[in-house]
Amino acid sequence: MTIKILNNYINEKKLARLLPFSTLSGATVGIDAEYLYYQVLAASGKKEPLLHALGGVPFSFKFTIESFITSLKKADVTPLFVFKGIDIENSEHPFQKADANQAKRTAAWSSYDKGKGETSVTIFNGIDTIPFSEVSRYMMSILKDNGVDYMVAPYNAWAQLVYLIKHDKQYVDAIYTSEEALMFDIDKIIVSLDYANSSFMYVAKRKVLNDIGNINADQFFDLCILSGPDFSLPFPLIDQAHMTSFSSIRAIRDLLRNFVSGYGVVMAYQDHNLIKDVDYVEIYRRTYCAIKFHPVFNTDGRTLPLSKNEPNDMHEFIGQRLPDELNFYLCRGIVGPDILTALTQGQFLEFVPLDGGESGEYRRFLREIEGLRSQSLSLLTQPLHRYYQVKQVNVTYWFDQANKTPITHRVTPTTYSTVDTWNVPQSVLSAKLAADTEPSLELVISSLQDSAFAKSTIVTKKAKEPLTADKLQDLLQTSNEVLTNAYWRFFQLRSFITEKHELTAWGSALSKALGSSKSEDNFAEQLITAIELIRYKVLVTNPYSPSYSGLPMHGTDEEKAHILLVSRVASLLPIHQGPVGFSGPLSRNLLSFNSFVTKYTTNARQLLEMVLFSLLANNDANKLGELRWDTLGVSLPFQHNTNSGLGIAVKTYLDELCGKENPTDSKQREEKKSELKTLFAHSTDIVSDFEKALRLWDAVVVAVKSAVNEGAFSASEAEAFEDADAWLRERR
Repeated sequence: MTIKILNNYINEKKLARLLPFSTLSGATVGIDAEYLYYQVLAASGKKEPLLHALGGVPFSFKFTIESFITSLKKADVTPLFVFKGIDIENSEHPFQKADANQAKRTAAWSSYDKGKGETSVTIFNGIDTIPFSEVSRYMMSILKDNGVDYMVAPYNAWAQLVYLIKHDKQYVDAIYTSEEALMFDIDKIIVSLDYANSSFMYVAKRKVLNDIGNINADQFFDLCILSGPDFSLPFPLIDQAHMTSFSSIRAIRDLLRNFVSGYGVVMAYQDHNLIKDVDYVEIYRRTYCAIKFHPVFNTDGRTLPLSKNEPNDMHEFIGQRLPDELNFYLCRGIVGPDILTALTQGQFLEFVPLDGGESGEYRRFLREIEGLRSQSLSLLTQPLHRYYQVKQVNVTYWFDQANKTPITHRVTPTTYSTVDTWNVPQSVLSAKLAADTEPSLELVISSLQDSAFAKSTIVTKKAKEPLTADKLQDLLQTSNEVLTNAYWRFFQLRSFITEKHELTAWGSALSKALGSSKSEDNFAEQLITAIELIRYKVLVTNPYSPSYSGLPMHGTDEEKAHILLVSRVASLLPIHQGPVGFSGPLSRNLLSFNSFVTKYTTNARQLLEMVLFSLLANNDANKLGELRWDTLGVSLPFQHNTNSGLGIAVKTYLDELCGKENPTDSKQREEKKSELKTLFAHSTDIVSDFEKALRLWDAVVVAVKSAVNEGAFSASEAEAFEDADAWLRERR
């Protein structure tokens, strides 16, 4: 996130100045969302150590963000959050360095399995926190709920913040971001915000230049590049392992004095082995151009470089340019940057999951889920230039780095054309959905149980014509109409609905399961995930191979299988607790299942985004009308990843109960439920969470039985669920 050498230098030399929040009273502050995350939730001493053992998002995440917002509002400071967008082109091989974090995770689990709990926690605490990309969507939803504005930059957030503060209208009065921003004509940047003490620290560029000594602004720009921004490498002749930040900065300064510019420095040493080994001359050129001409969103709705002199070969160091309309949807948070990065760079990268990803089932699952990615890419590329429609996009896996697996996304008929019959206007929707009622997955799927209504949703789409003013009235007009039709299109693509707008066997199973549960439970996302994982044959009774620790220990083999299946279903729901680190037993085995859940929900979210983009880009909606651009993206489901804590709680309860002589005795059951409160001390209401997990289990069983009755699921496969349900009934 930062130029580490420069950041450490500023800290060592104490160049930042402390001021109270009151200094910013009445100001609008542009905030780099990712930079804030790594400062207030991921810095040393602030990380939740067992996050890598549970999955999901930090328990303190929402509390911390809302406390930060509250402190700003009390100081009369208006925040504008800016999120990072697409990753710029990077020539460095993503897997060339060993994954130190995974080695630490393995060591932590080894200590835990040996009963060395404190050692395990210490090791977990030394691991880098989860990437910001895994929590950014959740942060957006928190900001929306708290009435805070945000935007997504086309690429790096610091460049967009520079544009906002340097604009003639000065959209923000100050920016809180990393040191990269100092490379530009910026007087000051805020480098830390201490919301607990209502203070902040800022750095003045002039003070930094004076302290470094005798270099101009252009040389400082080069010094930052040679120091190594987050997407590049530092100058190889600067031995960071044996040099302090002070000596590194002074060494780079002296090189710049001797050779005038950064380019002069790298050319002077171009024949040095360390320079040639990494082709640093090319790295310097690409980094220089990527920063100097970094693209930003301007007030005209276009994506243009910070510098007015736009070179013709920007794709060489930034990546292929995307249409301004697509960039607008990125800016508003309607589509996420990950799949756009994969398209521009031509590759998805699959990194090792938290559990280690050693199971053959997980690696098979990754191959099978490529079909979901194919649908997303097809929807994305269909309305774009032919260059993207024929561009090859591969997947590279950490366990098979030598091979690239192509994803087929140019299909006939196009994915879009198979779902474009969903253009149901409010005049038809009003039979099931009031105009002011926000659509839900449950309502959308259950509405098709009414065969008469299902037939009415087949709206003959008019031939494509120029969108004159009188033609706009034939399109979808409101956000609710757009979201409802996007959900139907998603369900059809995932085989819950047919092309004739009828429920499939699994669609009927989903609808019945939702109908059997309490509306306030809102199990739609969990039931969709459960059904999909059943179809992928990973929500099963047997351990994955190789099997991790944390399996049930008591009872017969059959009982252990029941416990494993029920606890996996429970893992689809998060455990709720206060804003502190997790306290309780762990299970690497359930963390392994969490890897399946996270991978599916992430891809389901991307598919929903691409369905929405496809609908908009193909002019199925009136984009000049009543669409709420600021809420479309955060209205979509699958906002954040769940943790495995509740699965652990259910497994612990059932496993301990099996260790008793009379596990069906009511007193024994109440005693074990009571013990959960002690084991999961920070839980806000573990018994309530436990009961909700069992209600989810009931709904999954309803779905399974329905699928069997309609021939979508074999009776032999369903037997595991039915047997576990009968066994569980006496132990709840």
